[in-house]
Amino acid sequence: MFVLLLLFPVFFICSCSSDRTGIWDEYEISATNERSYIDNFRDVDFTAKFTRPDGSSFVKAGFFAGDNVWKVRVMPDLKGTWEYEAAFSDGSGQRKSGRFECEASDVPGLISSDQKNPAWFGFKGGKHILIRSFHCGDRFFAANWSDSARTAFLDWLAENKYNTISVASHYLNRNSESRGRGWETPGLWDEENSCPDPAGYDRMEKILDDLAQRKIIVFPFAGFFGQSAAWPKDSLDQLLYINYTLSRLDSYWNVLYNVAGPEPLYVKLFSKDKLESLGKLISAADNNQHLLTVHNQKSKNPFRESPWASFQCLQGPTTTNTDTLYNGLLRGRNPNQPLYAQEVLWYGNIYQQNYSDEQLRKNAFTIMMSAGALNFGDNAGTSSTGFTGTLNLNDRHQDKHEIIKRVWDFFESIPWYLMSPSPERTDNAYCLNHGDSLYLYYSPEGKAFRFNPGGKSYEGEWIKGSDPAVRMPVGNLKDSILKPPTSEDWLIYLKQQ
Repeated sequence: MFVLLLLFPVFFICSCSSDRTGIWDEYEISATNERSYIDNFRDVDFTAKFTRPDGSSFVKAGFFAGDNVWKVRVMPDLKGTWEYEAAFSDGSGQRKSGRFECEASDVPGLISSDQKNPAWFGFKGGKHILIRSFHCGDRFFAANWSDSARTAFLDWLAENKYNTISVASHYLNRNSESRGRGWETPGLWDEENSCPDPAGYDRMEKILDDLAQRKIIVFPFAGFFGQSAAWPKDSLDQLLYINYTLSRLDSYWNVLYNVAGPEPLYVKLFSKDKLESLGKLISAADNNQHLLTVHNQKSKNPFRESPWASFQCLQGPTTTNTDTLYNGLLRGRNPNQPLYAQEVLWYGNIYQQNYSDEQLRKNAFTIMMSAGALNFGDNAGTSSTGFTGTLNLNDRHQDKHEIIKRVWDFFESIPWYLMSPSPERTDNAYCLNHGDSLYLYYSPEGKAFRFNPGGKSYEGEWIKGSDPAVRMPVGNLKDSILKPPTSEDWLIYLKQQ
């Protein structure tokens, strides 16, 4: 509960001078409290009231950071002058008040659904992003993986235009063989003392800060509650863990939230009702309403209409049949939310197909035609093997990454974010469209397919799937049947004249 500051003696006031921060960036208030508590996490609250430049206000919970220090973080979403008042609930410690200027920044915004078309990911504030995601195994956050190796991997990630990573042992260490065992990833929950571990969060945030600087989005593969990991079992402890985690992470623009994983229903980690309850708790406690999902089992999504779920995470279908893939993704997704195609195309994974280069390309195009955000894996067995597992650049299959990159590069050459899947508009092909003004068709087998111009005139070009640099102009198109130039996979991009 926020305590009225006028009740405090004047000598506790710390009035801070004007400061500056960037929009969608993080602003932090820190205060000390020398009072001795039996439990620093449960016996006192540190909260702040923030007043936006438009006069609206809200109260934000802080957190115990260790060594008699408490902090409050905020992600300012409006440019202009912000004011704040912060205090401890029992009247002890420092009281803080002040203001800061929120200015333009290079932060694109909080990762969210696209404001023009919620079927895609985008940013609050209106900017667009084509998600280019890569799955990392359990070592990414580990202290016993060298900083130089992590830096080399991240540099490679940037060179290959990846902007998102899925990380296996993120909040939690998946402490089992061939997974997280042996990797010193940050421990967020102190089981012995039944409380969060601030030092563990500090270690995690140091790497999250680097990812934010590099403009990389991160998805926690195991979520708040994961397999083979240390997390609170008591419901009140679970609420403390959720609230504490959110108080530290909800000022990060580049984090996605995941209730639990991998596949918590399949492994009977929780019941569906319990997962629904945890999802509601996380959503209700999140001031900034980050995107939230659950890691679903293969080809099933019982949370498609859950009110707390704001994006969908699918693990399949995993197949070389593009019709099965396309229709399965459309059935599993919520058309009004972004779709994260998480384990749908992992090269070299024993639980998937033995993809040829052609099948990799066709599946990648098919996933994009379903408005899915592809999370690519480079495995040599399970999800924690191969380049995905070692993150050693010598283990990568660079040619496979180039195949996926060419697909993404093509989509970024057109306004993909305006278009939505429209399977009813054709046959023998997959369709994305924006009303009647823009059409993109993909024919994976080079078959003729139906197009209804409705008396309107269109022009555009054929694009060869295996080499999108190969283009064949099409002008004044009024035909109702479109036939690709060859029996290979082709796209056609059409604009109404």
